[in-house]
Amino acid sequence: MSAEAVRAASEADVPALVDMVLAEAREAEGTALDREVVTAAVTAAFRDPALARYWVLDGPDAPAGAIAAVREWSDWRNAAYWWIQFVYLAPEARGRGLLSRLVDRVKAEARADSAPELRLYVHRDNARAIHAYHRIGFAPRPYQIMAQRLEAGAAGGDELADEALWAAFHARTLSHAHWTHRAHLRMAWLHLERYALDEAHLRMRAGIVRLNAAHGLVESPARGYHETLTRVWLVLVAEARRLARAADSRAFVADHPLDRDAPLRFYSRERLFSLAARSMFVAPDRAPLPELD
Repeated sequence: MSAEAVRAASEADVPALVDMVLAEAREAEGTALDREVVTAAVTAAFRDPALARYWVLDGPDAPAGAIAAVREWSDWRNAAYWWIQFVYLAPEARGRGLLSRLVDRVKAEARADSAPELRLYVHRDNARAIHAYHRIGFAPRPYQIMAQRLEAGAAGGDELADEALWAAFHARTLSHAHWTHRAHLRMAWLHLERYALDEAHLRMRAGIVRLNAAHGLVESPARGYHETLTRVWLVLVAEARRLARAADSRAFVADHPLDRDAPLRFYSRERLFSLAARSMFVAPDRAPLPELD
């Protein structure tokens, strides 16, 4: 495997990255994470790289590993420390020096950002990981991680009643953290309650672009609003609404948990995540979308 095998991840890598995050949590701490939450989190990073950046180590047939880093501003140093937030190697890729290859890529990016130090945290009982990090040059620091759990706030998108969610979306006060897949589905349902499909699409497009701008996301051919996905989700929500009514959007998503991979029943991943599909609607290449009356 050559050094060029470590590459910046793209949105097409999200399913593989989610699988690796879930696997790492199980191995490192025996923790079973919620796939939908992890998918939303990884996807959010591609919409806003200030949250985190991911790199993938390609194997012969599929990603063999991945690493993610986040930045922590230091007013002592007037620079950002870089933290390895996540790193994972598939079992068959271990013992071949590939961990250092992933870390070296992050080190190079951190140096280019003038980071004073690359840091990570590791569970104290994860002896295998501690040994591996020692071997590639990491050393303990005299700090202890302390935390205080916070109760979920009442302002989250999923906690808002329909009228409040509608108002927050259009006032652009809905936070980035709460602009989740579930919130997208709820807003599609709310638009379709008010408008026919084509008008709902136009209004959703305008609303999403404005909300992205409020979140500081600069639209580009590779980031931000996705025209084909917006249309597909509206069609899928409209079809589900036609088959069964719901009292409100929360009841709808509870009864119709349309998972993030639902569009892949109709599209190949390459077509759906192409630049063309982001900028304009492209027809499916696997199966036709539901026909609406």
